[in-house]
Amino acid sequence: QLRRRLRIFFLSNKTAQRRGRQRQLIAELSPGLQGEVVMEFNRKWIEKVSLLAKVLLWSESSEHGDMFRAFVVDVSLKLHPSVHAQSEVFGTPHVLYICMLGLVSRKGRVHRTGAVWGADFMLVDSELLEPFESCALTYTELTTLDRPTFMELLKTHTENCPELRQKVRQFCCWLAFQRAFMVEAKSRLARTAGSSFRSSSRHTLVL
Repeated sequence: QLRRRLRIFFLSNKTAQRRGRQRQLIAELSPGLQGEVVMEFNRKWIEKVSLLAKVLLWSESSEHGDMFRAFVVDVSLKLHPSVHAQSEVFGTPHVLYICMLGLVSRKGRVHRTGAVWGADFMLVDSELLEPFESCALTYTELTTLDRPTFMELLKTHTENCPELRQKVRQFCCWLAFQRAFMVEAKSRLARTAGSSFRSSSRHTLVL
């Protein structure tokens, strides 16, 4: 069984090696070409990450539009490749996951190639995050981005564009408020359901 899993892993891993060579080629391009190529390759998943999609939208109306787009390009260049064999369980809080190949089970759903989760990775409070534990149903290739890397990029770019940090902060505050509201609503529903159950039990005993 182990021999079979190793064989499948190494045969499948050829695509990850090819992606690694592509990243090396992109790193050798000029900054302008890097930006164009990265946006062409990554636009589909960028549009699925609400914050990054917002940054691209802001770039169209801001006088610092080029700086906003440069930030998204640098975020894309900082993505870290990750591979998982079939049946491996993985997941870390404050990490953005993009599925490049394979099938992943998370929160009772199956994610396919192109799926994105952990888009709330920039929030500080772990209790406000969506479930992040996942299981690879097949050999899986991912690209990831953690919160410290994202915040370091944000710090670098806001030195020349304070507007970027302000808008990202507003977005994060609004997302945190939404998540906190949902957490409180679920907590109250659970307490109400528990109270109703105890009340029903007492009436049953009396009868």
